[in-house]
Amino acid sequence: MHILGIDLAKLTFDVTLLREGGDRRHKQFPNTSAGFEQLQQWLRSQHIEHVHACMEATNVYWEALAAFLADAQHIVSVVNPARIKGFAQSQMMRTKTDKQDSRIIALFCLQCQPEAWTLPSAAQRRLRALTRHRDDLLQTRTQLSNRLGDTSDTVVRTSLETVLASVEEQITSVEAQLKQHLKDERDLGEQAALLTAIVGIGTITAAKLLGEFCDIDAYTSAKALAADAGVTPAQHESGTSVRRRTHLSKVGKASVRAALYWPAIVAMRRCEGFKAFAERLAARGKAKGVIIGAVMRKLLHVVYGVLKHKTPFDPNKVLGPTRSST
Repeated sequence: MHILGIDLAKLTFDVTLLREGGDRRHKQFPNTSAGFEQLQQWLRSQHIEHVHACMEATNVYWEALAAFLADAQHIVSVVNPARIKGFAQSQMMRTKTDKQDSRIIALFCLQCQPEAWTLPSAAQRRLRALTRHRDDLLQTRTQLSNRLGDTSDTVVRTSLETVLASVEEQITSVEAQLKQHLKDERDLGEQAALLTAIVGIGTITAAKLLGEFCDIDAYTSAKALAADAGVTPAQHESGTSVRRRTHLSKVGKASVRAALYWPAIVAMRRCEGFKAFAERLAARGKAKGVIIGAVMRKLLHVVYGVLKHKTPFDPNKVLGPTRSST
């Protein structure tokens, strides 16, 4: 199959086409709906109906093009930028341009054959859009609150307070829309009910997890799900002298890690199983941050299990029976 490597920026995207016969061609398009149509017309002018397109999961620039290509029946792969960077280093690449990056992505796709990306349903895309918009509003609220605390000018304070009140109103509105969306969409609502039965996970966190992990069947294991969130442990050891402290890999969805922090704290306080799990780690001399990270990872394992098997959370089954303190 023909390979299409795509390097995306905010305003444009570069493509490198690797034809089955070995021919290579490059072109740049605007990162707009019109640009997507131009790409499709260009492929047809090359007498190509279907390609295996590959792109990096960089910010949100990739999503619209990925959806467009998937709707056009092309195979689409969306990969972690760290994989492309590592591949480029393995090829001893010394220059970095948009054209060169699209070529590297095409070569990566040709040699590594990354798994196909699944287009989320319209309901899943709406859920993810709402949760991400809420995250943006929360960040804006924090910025405004910080600025309000840094100024004593009455005119500026009045303006900031007005804008802050509007943002608070929008946060409330978006959260209400999130909850209503889960009620309106039966499948999402059932999955959210399974997640909210897990100690520490509320409706908003459940919506965040369902929005970011659209297709649970796309993950081969709970470990793969945790790796996608960047909460798997990263070790650095070499020989007998290098023994660095184990830490979270943080190669994955940062927003998911942020969303799991407080649920992990609550789980350690309110669930005997998670509490016992944390105490065992503490007894082994693990630092507080390491323990919280381990609980976050354990929570994602539970999330994977209840969604994969459509089974309510059972702490005794997942975490083992806890000993009575009496």
